[in-house]
Amino acid sequence: MWSLIQNKYHIVRIGDFATNGNTKILYSGVSIIMCISDYISRNSFDCLSIFVGSTIIWSFIELLLHVSRTRVIKPMYITTPYTSNYQLSQPVGIMLQGLQEGGLVTTLGLYFGDRIFEIKTFVLVHLFILFIIRTILTRPNTTRIASKRQVNTPSSLICIGTVTVYDVYMLYHNPEHIYRQLSMFFIMTYICSIWTYFAWYRGFRTIEVHIKKRKNYITISSINSDTTLEDYHIKPVTIYDTFFILAYDIFFEIGIAYMLFYNLFIIQPNHV
Repeated sequence: MWSLIQNKYHIVRIGDFATNGNTKILYSGVSIIMCISDYISRNSFDCLSIFVGSTIIWSFIELLLHVSRTRVIKPMYITTPYTSNYQLSQPVGIMLQGLQEGGLVTTLGLYFGDRIFEIKTFVLVHLFILFIIRTILTRPNTTRIASKRQVNTPSSLICIGTVTVYDVYMLYHNPEHIYRQLSMFFIMTYICSIWTYFAWYRGFRTIEVHIKKRKNYITISSINSDTTLEDYHIKPVTIYDTFFILAYDIFFEIGIAYMLFYNLFIIQPNHV
């Protein structure tokens, strides 16, 4: 257990997805359409509430990740008919990142989770998944790293642990919401599992494992004879490393963490 904290586990995103503003704007449009559809069909603001709330909070989280260098975000660009690449300002890029990372996933989960046993929902979910797969499979190959994030920093583990306890507490005290939350959880993890698998399959998402050495090893530079202490060495990644780290990301950092937004913006307002 202690080695899980000492070692460093990174998720590396490769390619232009983290820097492609067009893709994020497209997914944002999908989220807004679902919010409008939910209001028209059910006279409900739930999708809109969770979309706006999760976007604001996740944008703030992305800002903290960027400032702390936990996730290094490259400049974001959009392509228009008038210019090949237009660089967005850092605040706009972080907001779009938060909107896609938080707003889209939570809205997908709630919208389709509420309609989980409808044939129309089954078809739409898998059409959306096919669109994601097509987008990933047709993306040009590249080795350029777009972002890199350590998943087991002390602050991250404390945050995920706190959110997990809070989610369990809210489920226990609001049993009438259990079915709806579990449906949302299933949709989010189902879509993101397929998304992550194909991103890994194409080489657009991978991991790095840095193992803490039991003793510091001294190396002598052949150029200037300086001595440096090497505390970590990069471990050859196995399929088990990849599975467990990406599964942790999907189950906890998406599924469990995003349930917080349901509790904050769906349950809590009804208790006021």
